Amino acid sequence: MKRRNFLRYTAAVTAGMVIAGPTARILGANEDIRFGIIGAGQKGMAHAAHITKIPGVRLVAMADPDPGYKMAALKAELAKQEKPIQIDTYTDFRKLLDRKDIDAVIIASPNHWHALHGICALQAGKHVYIEKPVSHDIWQGQQLVRQAQRSGLIVQAGLQHRSRHCWLEIMQYLEEGHLGKITCARALSYRRRKSIGKRTSPLTPPATCDYDLWLGPALDVPMYRGQFHYDWHWVWNTGNGDLANMGVHQIDIARWLIGENSTPEHIFSIGGRFGYDDAGQTPNTQIVYYDYQPIPLIAEVCGLPVEPGIEAMPIFMKTRVGTIIECEGGYIAEDVAYDKNDKRMHKFSTHGDERHLPRFIEAVRNRKPDSVPCSIEDGCLSTALCHLGNISYRLGQSAQPDDITEHLKANARQTDAWQRFAEHLEINQVDLSKHPAALGPMLSFDGKTERFTGGSAEKANALVKDNYRKKWTVPEIA
Repeated sequence: MKRRNFLRYTAAVTAGMVIAGPTARILGANEDIRFGIIGAGQKGMAHAAHITKIPGVRLVAMADPDPGYKMAALKAELAKQEKPIQIDTYTDFRKLLDRKDIDAVIIASPNHWHALHGICALQAGKHVYIEKPVSHDIWQGQQLVRQAQRSGLIVQAGLQHRSRHCWLEIMQYLEEGHLGKITCARALSYRRRKSIGKRTSPLTPPATCDYDLWLGPALDVPMYRGQFHYDWHWVWNTGNGDLANMGVHQIDIARWLIGENSTPEHIFSIGGRFGYDDAGQTPNTQIVYYDYQPIPLIAEVCGLPVEPGIEAMPIFMKTRVGTIIECEGGYIAEDVAYDKNDKRMHKFSTHGDERHLPRFIEAVRNRKPDSVPCSIEDGCLSTALCHLGNISYRLGQSAQPDDITEHLKANARQTDAWQRFAEHLEINQVDLSKHPAALGPMLSFDGKTERFTGGSAEKANALVKDNYRKKWTVPEIA
């Protein structure tokens, strides 16, 4: 990497300054789009496999602070194929961004890096596909959106469910009145999550990892989980729990289907980490109530099984993982419409997820920012909903079951969700009187200023923006 460019990127993130990056390369009509990938974990590997099969696209480089994790093996595997693919690999992502021949970058790094990697890639003149959640906190998301808007480049959020054909069909079906008025939206993420263990001494990062670069903006604090990779999801310093890891997909679709293009005025959460004592901090069982009017949105996370000894997950309204739209005359569970008696009325198309990345590629080739299936503005808004729910949870206080029931009694939907929550934990042998849930405060949020107001505002606003290490400060974009 040229020294002047290395210093340019480092100075920018350190001082919080915007740098004037090179403009994107103009593509010829038949020219391959050249991709780089930042992050060689589970999602980065999936994107690499996908890109190598798309005509008119070339994967030319990858970067990951731990090249010994998966990246080196992938490079060797691609070189041995019947039609060998040669890629360059880097430990430092800045070397990838310095290449003038790379047109677009996929960001698939850990959550705490997403926004900063995205901002740096845009400043380097690259089109950007950024995985969910697109930011680690609300403030980061604001800066990413501003940088995207001023860049004129193609930016797409990796919320793949947006590309399914069924949603437009469902919108039309609802508008035609087949089920009457919408009364509630639900976003369910019932996925089995096991204990990540708890060490008595801090975990040592792999010898192959540049740990300072892996941390980036995150704080350098001891890690007590069992394994280094992936389980960073369940620690606040680097992850956002399953609400933002997988639940963001369902929250995004639910918000879209009920036509909400802003944050709700009020949010609260109930949750906890139940069933095991480990190094994880994020809840494995959680309810978030988004007080949209007149149609509330309720998100639910569940990581324990339907009952001990069985790995299957609970089912609610025929759904384990998906979006539910409740109506006066029935409901839609993901891609099927039912009447009030659970009789199946209509099946919608399920295809489209696989088109999410190709649609980004088409937008890059055609230079049409508005043609992406999920804009960075939509991605940041749906991600912000996750952050709002988690902030309420993190400010929550332990409460006895009867006290929570009394607190929620005026709202039938909140009460129903809580009762199912409590029954599920009882089945899993969790005594809520001994291991109480955290009842978060009802927070008031101003979507225009993106600040909390009213009760608990001071503590909540302290969580809008992370404390970054000075070496890797996320820049404030004017």
